[in-house]
Amino acid sequence: MAPPPLFGIAASFDNAEALLAATEAACRARLGRVDAYTPVPVPGLTAALGLARPPLPVTTLIGVLIGGFGFFGMAAYATIADYPLNVGGRPLFSWPAYVIPSVSIGALWGAVAMALTLVVLNRLPQLNHPMFHVPGFERATQDRFFLSIEASGEHFDADAARRLLLHLPTPPLSIDAVPR
Repeated sequence: MAPPPLFGIAASFDNAEALLAATEAACRARLGRVDAYTPVPVPGLTAALGLARPPLPVTTLIGVLIGGFGFFGMAAYATIADYPLNVGGRPLFSWPAYVIPSVSIGALWGAVAMALTLVVLNRLPQLNHPMFHVPGFERATQDRFFLSIEASGEHFDADAARRLLLHLPTPPLSIDAVPR
């Protein structure tokens, strides 16, 4: 019986410095897609992984602008064109009355845009992932730091990945083959 297809090689570390050094070495070796799983933010890890800056501020700003200006336009249209009502001689377009609700609706749309962007960027919902089968991976949310070198691309070599991880200045606590 043939072994199951390989997702990659996973290594666990007990501190962030060891994970950062291993990530830099694995990215330099270009053996496959490298990813890290940590319980806390690790300074320099995003740069070591070569990740681009996420579009979160831009999508949030777009949501704020669409929501705020959309509500302002809707309120202006309703009071000027759709249902003009002269109350006490005020002008039909009394814009100060639209500002505070427009800001509130803009903030709401910005929050919704941010939440949806985070869901998409984090590839949620992801009910199962091959890394969930690594022994002790539940500690990635507590006190362990994990690195995975995925078997993607023609340059992946499981033995070379193991050798790379074993010859680090701070060797990992464990190295596991991760089935797909």
